[in-house]
Amino acid sequence: MPTRVQRAVRHLIVQMESGSAPAYQAAVQELAETAKAEGREGLTAAVEALAPLLPGLGGDYAMTAVLAGAFVEWGASPMALVDVLPQRAAEAMMLNAAVPELWDAATGGRALPEPESADASELVRELTRRPWWRRGGDSGRSEALTRIAMSWFDMDDWLRALTTVMVDGRFRAAVSDKVKAELREHAAAVAYRCQQGKWVAALAAVLDDEPLVVLDPRARRGYALTMSGVGGNGQLLILLADRLTGDPTHGWVAGDPPSRRWVEAATSGSPHLGPDTPALTAFHLLDGHGTPISADGVPADIEAFDGTRILVLHPLKRDYAMTAGRMFEHMTPTLRVDRMLRQAEAENWLSRLALPTGSQCSE
Repeated sequence: MPTRVQRAVRHLIVQMESGSAPAYQAAVQELAETAKAEGREGLTAAVEALAPLLPGLGGDYAMTAVLAGAFVEWGASPMALVDVLPQRAAEAMMLNAAVPELWDAATGGRALPEPESADASELVRELTRRPWWRRGGDSGRSEALTRIAMSWFDMDDWLRALTTVMVDGRFRAAVSDKVKAELREHAAAVAYRCQQGKWVAALAAVLDDEPLVVLDPRARRGYALTMSGVGGNGQLLILLADRLTGDPTHGWVAGDPPSRRWVEAATSGSPHLGPDTPALTAFHLLDGHGTPISADGVPADIEAFDGTRILVLHPLKRDYAMTAGRMFEHMTPTLRVDRMLRQAEAENWLSRLALPTGSQCSE
């Protein structure tokens, strides 16, 4: 670790131990400037030094996780955070979800204060003052309630940091399926009142190196593809149109290719298209069971058919307009056409699928 970064990290730890909020904020700024000046090596070293601290932090000091996320945005490797940040963010969501019920029990139904305006110490006092919480003099219970109360204020910091690193494909690949499932579970409990929770749930559901079979029943053709880093089905629709539409005499799906601006919005350009120039879907998708696939959903929602996610192309009865090409600006997707299916393969899939007709095919 560069010496200057090492000193700045030690200074940050000292200021956290001192309990002085202004001194902590000044130390955060000092470490940010020092690590940035050292380039990628210094930024990565700072992330590696901060990672072991994160499990024990809460309240105002959760900003340390945001700082680590900023270092990743500036070029640091996020990999030192793999075994720390997702778990701590899941814990923050789990604790945060318990606050409303505990507050209601402690106050008799008084309105819960907003995280931005409430006083942390007041919230802790309210949660711990009732006799049944103190019964037996259990200091561990009080400590647990304090951590729960702090989650009301610091959850967004943990989730902001996590959404920053989860757009990295290497990071997602290193997070276990078990932890991703925990993230989705706890995010579902807070997503109704927390936008960051919705983003964490979506990122934890992102599929990488996922095989797809796409079938065109009108032309009796099929395609094998591999998908990574696609954040939503609207984005997937744009990418499918870009990869598959073309000259039907050469085996492609009949139709007009999407605007290059739409494709750029779905990949690495600005994702924002706006209400006046939206992207329009080229076709309607069904899964292998005949269930329509919502453009507002995510690819993980597509139910597998015999272990494979199947997409069946149907003509639109009306356009579906999308004002953004992708949900996560810094997550670059890939959708690769591996091969066209042999005719016998395509026919085999088509013969086994539920292929609805009529109104079920409308978007």
